[in-house]
Amino acid sequence: FLAKTAAGEEGSSGHIHLSCWRDGKNAFRVADRAGSLPPVFSAAIAGVVEHLPAASLLLNPTINSYKRLVPGWFAPVNASWGIENRSAAVRAIVHPEHPELCRLECRRPGADANPYLALAAVVASATDGIRRQASPPPAVEGDAYARADLPELPGSLESAIRAFDADRVLRDALDERFSEYYVTSRAWELKAWRETVSEWERERYGRTV
Repeated sequence: FLAKTAAGEEGSSGHIHLSCWRDGKNAFRVADRAGSLPPVFSAAIAGVVEHLPAASLLLNPTINSYKRLVPGWFAPVNASWGIENRSAAVRAIVHPEHPELCRLECRRPGADANPYLALAAVVASATDGIRRQASPPPAVEGDAYARADLPELPGSLESAIRAFDADRVLRDALDERFSEYYVTSRAWELKAWRETVSEWERERYGRTV
């Protein structure tokens, strides 16, 4: 699968929707659109947003992944969240009239993500937030793409590797042995790309004096 199949077109995503249930009820349920989110919902969002830079290595695992993740192409490029905000990296979906539908949406994954690994990364991140009763940053209202003050997410496979290496909590949650193996596989992917000369390079630079 490719996250970006053609230049000048939007990429293909693999968004993840996550809810949390206890005793047969959705713990993320919201009673009133004008009210605040339940603490467990807010904490889960906080965890996902906090670990999103490192989780990008699993949500966006290839060189091609990052051709989708550029400003202006409806894919999240900063660590942000908002209520029913489709420009943020994490969207809180609230349905007071249908509490079973309340959930968070992580909009970062591309179509090239392994769904099992991507889901594991998001669940581990949300679980860490819930365990710590973390508080998320302020919700973004309006266009998150236009916000220069928000932390940038990795824009390349190389920067995603660095972010994952630095996130001990996520690495431990996914198992250190797996994490080390996965980083090695992504470093190999990066090396293979660097050693490849593409047709684009030949066309663009081969005739340059």
